[in-house]
Amino acid sequence: MDPIVLAEDLPTAEEYSELRASAGWGVIDEEIARQTIRAACYTLTLRRQGKLIGLARVMGDSALYFFLADLIVDPAFRGEGLGDRLMRAVTEYFDRCAKPGATIALIPLRGGESFYERFGFARCPDGPFGTGMHYVSAPPPEARGKQ
Repeated sequence: MDPIVLAEDLPTAEEYSELRASAGWGVIDEEIARQTIRAACYTLTLRRQGKLIGLARVMGDSALYFFLADLIVDPAFRGEGLGDRLMRAVTEYFDRCAKPGATIALIPLRGGESFYERFGFARCPDGPFGTGMHYVSAPPPEARGKQ
């Protein structure tokens, strides 16, 4: 089987739109896709044979404010630990770049909170936008799931 390659690179607008749609996140046009891709401060892709099969995008200023905007794995590749692989790389980025007092947040899909807790996020019940989560610190590697 061909290896899955994790890289800090940008997807094309078409790839991003297709991955979102395959995950059930709706359809967006290519100009909006280009705009949001350019706006991210950190982007990771997972590819097999050059095909985009996973993506993580962080919005923010790369110092004090970070928002995990996307964590998407193609449904055909779920259950292989690829979400874990993306999250390990994202939290390494947070640990490397976030300055003291930084705000690192995400809004998980309903039921996804326990996944993010494995990577150091804590629930923020009763927030103005529902149950948001913020990054507390990196848990020990054994708590992060598949390596």
